[in-house]
Amino acid sequence: MKPQPECAACVLRRAVFEANLVDPSKAMEVVKGVLSILCEKFDENKPSIKVWTEVHKKVYEILGTDDPYRELKRRSNDIALEMFPLALEYYEKSEDKLRAAELLAIAGNVLDFGVSIHSPEEFRVKFKKILDEGLYHDDTDLLRKYLKGHVVYLTDNCGEIVFDKILIREIKKYVDKITLLVRGKPILSDATREDAVYVGIDKEVDELRDTGIFAVGIDIDLISEELKELLYSADLIIAKGMGNYESLSETDLRPVAYLLRTKCEPVARDIGVPKDVNIVKLYL
Repeated sequence: MKPQPECAACVLRRAVFEANLVDPSKAMEVVKGVLSILCEKFDENKPSIKVWTEVHKKVYEILGTDDPYRELKRRSNDIALEMFPLALEYYEKSEDKLRAAELLAIAGNVLDFGVSIHSPEEFRVKFKKILDEGLYHDDTDLLRKYLKGHVVYLTDNCGEIVFDKILIREIKKYVDKITLLVRGKPILSDATREDAVYVGIDKEVDELRDTGIFAVGIDIDLISEELKELLYSADLIIAKGMGNYESLSETDLRPVAYLLRTKCEPVARDIGVPKDVNIVKLYL
């Protein structure tokens, strides 16, 4: 996916949020740093994740931290673990287990404290609302045909990964092997190897891998040849969240199933669906 005009304001707001998490006195320096990168790099012909990665690298350098979201990520994981029994009950009572597990995995994406969620209670309300909405775009029946062999599952945010466990358990009924791929280094609120182990999702899969790099989404140009071969040899890639969509939609990797909630207009437009809907979309 290429950047769109409103992306500039969005990434700037995110950078200010990160500054306020760590050291509000450096917020103006952060803004200036981000603006300098946007003026030089923000281009409609350049993949968006290339720019966002450079922006966050600069912000983290200015703030002197390798993970401004550390406490929020831990809280997200803890709240999701508290709610896991309720999610499991929803899954077990559903007639279509795969569709229910997909929806739970997508609903977990709203657990983003300080950005869209400010309390556990607010998350519980939004979580239920998303489940009630169901899937706006639903390729589940087509997806079933591609659940075989080796599946690579690309995670997104902390907290969200707790609910991914249910979907992974369901997928295991169909496939021979599941490899879980997390971020190689902390970036945004995305899950790393440490987070995967903390919530126990590492025990649900056959193999746990990380990208080995600092990048938004999966930067196919920067990952190792070994990891690239893993992705291209997979029978199916399941990619969670908008960051993975922004990065992989620029590649020829297929088949890829994107499971996400369209939380911004640019991503929604690029996919061809409204904003704030839940989708399971398979690209072949």
